[in-house]
Amino acid sequence: MIVSRGTPLPLPANDIGHVSRGTSRRRAVFALAAISLAALVLGACASAPGPRGWAGAQTISVEGQPLILAAHRDDLYALPDSTIPSWQFPPRDRGTYALSVAAKDALREQVDGLALSGDDATGVEKLIDDLTVQGPSVKALKDAVDALQVDDSARSAFKKSVDAATKDEKDALRGIKALYGSLGVSEDAASTYVPSYGGWVFALDTRNGSSTWVFDSGDKIVGGVAVDGDRVYFGTKGRKLYALQADSGAVAWQVKLKGEIWATPVIDGDGLFVTTLDGTIYRIDANTGAVKWEHHVSAGVAAEAVVADGVVYAGSFDNKLYALDAETGSRKWAFEADNWFWASALVDDGTVYAGSLDGNVYAIDAASGSEKWAFDAGAPVRSTPVLAGGGLVAVSRDGEMFKIDLETGSAIGTSVRVGTRVESDLSVDALNQVYVVPRSAVVYTVDATGDLAVGSLVLPR
Repeated sequence: MIVSRGTPLPLPANDIGHVSRGTSRRRAVFALAAISLAALVLGACASAPGPRGWAGAQTISVEGQPLILAAHRDDLYALPDSTIPSWQFPPRDRGTYALSVAAKDALREQVDGLALSGDDATGVEKLIDDLTVQGPSVKALKDAVDALQVDDSARSAFKKSVDAATKDEKDALRGIKALYGSLGVSEDAASTYVPSYGGWVFALDTRNGSSTWVFDSGDKIVGGVAVDGDRVYFGTKGRKLYALQADSGAVAWQVKLKGEIWATPVIDGDGLFVTTLDGTIYRIDANTGAVKWEHHVSAGVAAEAVVADGVVYAGSFDNKLYALDAETGSRKWAFEADNWFWASALVDDGTVYAGSLDGNVYAIDAASGSEKWAFDAGAPVRSTPVLAGGGLVAVSRDGEMFKIDLETGSAIGTSVRVGTRVESDLSVDALNQVYVVPRSAVVYTVDATGDLAVGSLVLPR
């Protein structure tokens, strides 16, 4: 399968190219990285991508209860302060997982066609309330309708709707394949929107993991979901960008772009900023889906855009980090490294911090695009860093985490290990606890208030 429909996706620079900031040892490392990453990208075009641990952990609070939302392979866990999850999605026992609220509401509307009353109506309503995606509840509902004195055609149509609704959601759960994109969480944290590589987006009640609605995009989804008020936004490998109603999953609008969308859309005001693998950065009208501008670069863009102070920052597979005017899309500057920028950048106080697959974390002047410093992480950097404990916390793809002085770019204290391979973005809470999900089924919690101190939560498998 072709990776993109536009400009071919380049391989990372290796020892045949130029890695001017590295040593001979690092040149050899990056040569191997080029081979493995090429396999990664090609693998992503097969039945399911090979890597695990792309989705970063998120810390939220629901009704006063703190939770860590962490995905591993095709499972999502809501963890309190232990390794025993409050809930897991999908549940291990699919026969006990309730049909979505939206599907049950549609069945209730269809009950009106059965012209039921009294105990008959109450009984059917109760069986709909108890309906799960599979198991004896499905048969119980259809048997109850068979026993009623109702119009045969209405009865048949209702039973077909029951079969269709339960089959669709059972298939959706079976077809998740992987959870790679970042979760979307509503402002009040009551709803969590889960994109799956299989192409379905699930709206979950964050309190218990039950399903509110399920949407089938028909395409594979690598990127995440962005939430803004009453809408959620996401893109697909099939080049479609969707805006859905957050409460129902109904399509508000959809538009087809020129390249595959591997990154989470970013919302800033009425602008929706989207990057694609054909090398295009878009500003889309979030209300209508109309393209306001598009800016083309020389290679694919899989990094999520960042918008700060009227400027859009996005890294590319042409080894450059671009700064564009958010209103016009015109280029302000481009900063070049020695390998891909895949992780999204972090912008703070006039400085852009960005990790590159060349093994460096760069501090770049936001106004001019000039380099302030470069920190050698010793291995490719695939994860977005965070500010914590008065420094910049970054992790290499080999699982070595650093705390970096913001002014000088020098290490603060010693590095720590957080797994053997890390490709997910870091997240941080108000207590300077940094969370990282590596390939292995562990959430590492790193206290960054002083020197880095590592704890861990093992995910159940």
